[in-house]
Amino acid sequence: MKVIYIDKNTDLSAFKPEPCVMALGFFDGVHVGHRKIIETAKRLAKKKQLTLAVMTFFPHPSQVIPTSKKVNSYLSPLSIKQEIFAKLGVEKFYIVKFDEDFSKLSHREFVDRFLISLCCRHVVAGFDFTYGYKGKGTMEQLEQDGKGIFEVTTVPEVKYQNKKISSSMIRQLLLSGMVHDVPHYLGDYYSVLCTITNSEEEDKEKMTFHARLEYDYMIPKIGEYVVQIEIGRNYYRGICNISTKTLHTNMLNGTIIGLNKINDKQSIKLAFIRRLSDEEKSANNKKLKSVI
Repeated sequence: MKVIYIDKNTDLSAFKPEPCVMALGFFDGVHVGHRKIIETAKRLAKKKQLTLAVMTFFPHPSQVIPTSKKVNSYLSPLSIKQEIFAKLGVEKFYIVKFDEDFSKLSHREFVDRFLISLCCRHVVAGFDFTYGYKGKGTMEQLEQDGKGIFEVTTVPEVKYQNKKISSSMIRQLLLSGMVHDVPHYLGDYYSVLCTITNSEEEDKEKMTFHARLEYDYMIPKIGEYVVQIEIGRNYYRGICNISTKTLHTNMLNGTIIGLNKINDKQSIKLAFIRRLSDEEKSANNKKLKSVI
């Protein structure tokens, strides 16, 4: 997959764009609804024998446009998003710098500058996607702006138990500690990448660890969580503690079962399975294995 960073002033002709199907969105988390957009674009690209491309924006628009709901941390940081799209078969990944100048583009200017110039022949986005100054561009407007140049496919709302699948819903679940419900929306357990800073053996089957988050991840509610820990190609169960300190330092600590040694600076992946109840948190070491 080719990754291309662009902004309002980039000469797009230098990238020699070829006719493509373009999926549009911020795609934080690349959740079930997002994947439907990518899958739809992929099917169209295959049918029309066009390049499969995705366009996203960085940083989150809320960091540029005045709003009471700022997004300063992500479900899927940019580098993780790249890995996911590569696995989904995306051939070109355009990352547009979302700054004040970009936010002032009209809906028509956005289409001319970033879609027509990149040889879009078909554009796919979710039903609630908006673009251009003050979000005046809607999916209905996109059909008008691209008329005669590219076709438009609108992916309808995707729900779980009558609730819209969205990045906002996943954030709400994380903030309430309901990580066990996240897979219904995200398609998998919520996970983060960390780097071990130090560790200590407790016994032959258990060790404690301290680790630093590698990116600006969304952090779940304060508490203790059962986690799945991926180290290399090996998987372990454990407990991860999120404290007030975590929110300020991005440091996690916890226990890994079935492992008694790990190298400092080792990268690990933590997947949050469920939050422990007060009764479970008070379980002694003998009961720890049964708890997780």
